[in-house]
Amino acid sequence: MSIVIGLVFVVAAYLIGNLNFAYILVKFLKNEDVRNYGSGNAGTTNVLRVMGKNVAIPVFLLDALKGCLVVVIGRYVLSLNEVFLVLGGIAVVAGHNWPAFLQFRGGKGTATSLGVFLTYDWEVAIIAIMIGLIVLAIWKMVSLTSMVGMMMLPIFALLFGRTVTEVIFAVVLCLFSLFQHRKNIGRIIQGRESKLGQKVKMKN
Repeated sequence: MSIVIGLVFVVAAYLIGNLNFAYILVKFLKNEDVRNYGSGNAGTTNVLRVMGKNVAIPVFLLDALKGCLVVVIGRYVLSLNEVFLVLGGIAVVAGHNWPAFLQFRGGKGTATSLGVFLTYDWEVAIIAIMIGLIVLAIWKMVSLTSMVGMMMLPIFALLFGRTVTEVIFAVVLCLFSLFQHRKNIGRIIQGRESKLGQKVKMKN
């Protein structure tokens, strides 16, 4: 029965991840698909450039909250073991990145990943966030900030002697982020990556 509960939890976590608040809020406020703008990404950064911080901040917090919610339910309500907890954390981020209800075109998972890890292991997450903010202050690139912050998760999980399961969890979330930012990596190398505060136009 515990295995069944665990599997149901993982599926539910993926469905929770499908609640893409960038898409939902922009659709509600502007009656537009945020993916028709800028990078075509349904995430906080694109919302920031399209609609400003008053919409982007709630998007970030809500996307992070769904990650927190999954870990809280798994750990404190269902009392699942670490493996199912980690699978649920991976599933909610996967649901955000590749939502079935949005033709598998979602966000890049940074906010949801941070929400998951802040609840799962806040010490590692806080250090990753602090380093990410330093990167943002210096280079003004949200994509670089996200990738560096995500790369810090497995590094500090290892340095702090966390379990193998947690290290693998952090590596998977990091790889998700790098994969979703693959186009950004190319633009960074070419010196064409957008910086914080730049506006975007609607995609053709």
